[in-house]
Formats: sequence, C-alpha cells, structure tokens
Amino acid sequence: MVDRRPLPVVPAGAPRAAPVFEKVGIVGLGLIGGSIALAARAAWPNALVIGVDGSEVLEQAMALQAVDVGADDAVVLSEADLVILAALGGQNLEMLNVVADHVGGAAVVSDVGSTKRAIVEAARALLRRLRFVGGHPLAGAAGQGIGHARADLFKGRPWLLTPDGDAQGEALLRLGAFIEALGAAPRTLDAEEHDSLMASLRQKSGPGAGLYELFESANDWREILTSALDAVPAKRET
Repeated sequence: MVDRRPLPVVPAGAPRAAPVFEKVGIVGLGLIGGSIALAARAAWPNALVIGVDGSEVLEQAMALQAVDVGADDAVVLSEADLVILAALGGQNLEMLNVVADHVGGAAVVSDVGSTKRAIVEAARALLRRLRFVGGHPLAGAAGQGIGHARADLFKGRPWLLTPDGDAQGEALLRLGAFIEALGAAPRTLDAEEHDSLMASLRQKSGPGAGLYELFESANDWREILTSALDAVPAKRET
C-alpha cells in the first residue's frame, strides 16, 4: 500500500544535530551522487564522505571538496554506515553484490535508480548481509556529471523510498532523517507501486521531457504525485 504521509520532519531552524550517519559512502559521483556528497558535507561538515568512481571523477570530487576519501574499489566502503548506489543505469544492480561483500551488517544501503522492483528483489536475497531501502530522489538538472552537482539540488523535492519487509524500520527512519537533512521530503511506497508511478509520471511529462522538468515547473509537486498515484492501479489481494 502507498503511504502518502511524510516521515517525521525536523522543524526548520532546529539546532544542527549530530550526523545520522558518521561515514557516508557514495558509489557513482555524477550529478545525483555528487550532489548527495555536497549536501551531506553542508549538513554535517565533520562527517566522512567516501566516494567510489574512476580516478578522473574522483579528482573533480576532491577539488570540489565533495568527498574526503576516494577509490575505484568498493573495499573503501568497509567502514561506511550508509552506502548510496548512484551509478548509471543497471550498474547499481551489479554493484549491490559487490557492496554486500564489503559493508558491515549494520550498514544501511540505498540507491537512487528510477526503477525499483529488480533491485529490491535482488536485495531481498542479500537480507542477511545488508539492510537495503530502495530510494529515488525526484530531482535533476539539464547538465550531468559531477561538474553540475550542487548541495541544494534536493531542496524541497520528493525522495521516494521503497522499504521491503518489517525489518527495515530502523533503517528507514535513519535514512529518512538523512534525506530530510539534505532538504528533501521522503515518501514511502512499495517497489511495484513506485514503478507504476514512474510510468504514470513519464506519460505526464510528455515526449522528450525529463521528470525533473515536470517538477521544476510545478507549483506544488504534491499535487502531481497525488494525481499520478491516483492513476496507479490498486493492488489486488491474493
């Protein structure tokens, strides 16, 4: 079922809290991954931000002070307590097993992909090795790559989360708090509903238009999400 309620919101102007996660690992430092790194750095200057990407991208990320530590091997994530998969296309699905070999069982793992069913099912098979909560920030920009990343990219934007099973309670709450600190508004729904919602939103955006353009032009993204959710077929009980 879709949960249209927001996760608990931290009041505006509240004192800066200790980092929700002390060591944040990001696999893929493009527009989204780089912006997460910059936003996390802005929210918690003392948190350790770890990047995994190629050497050229890592050099750019270091120059932007987006990451503290970088490598092209996921072994560098071994001490991270949050890992976000932000690589291109199907690479996040491929990286899931790689990350599972390196992170501790207490770490929370998420992603930023626009489809959720396949990666949620893959993570279910790794439940004993990692705690996964699917994620999808509805944010973007015309330019791609770390050079276009910015700390305020997620401000006021919806960030969809697709927790799977009852065991994700603590992981979901911590991830939701992290996302809110980046300026976004987390919402939860299941993976199938997410993918149906994305199909509905793509129809609304029209040929050649990106989802980020739909939300850039919206006076109220909540109205767009509600309208799209209404178009998602209800799940039938079996």
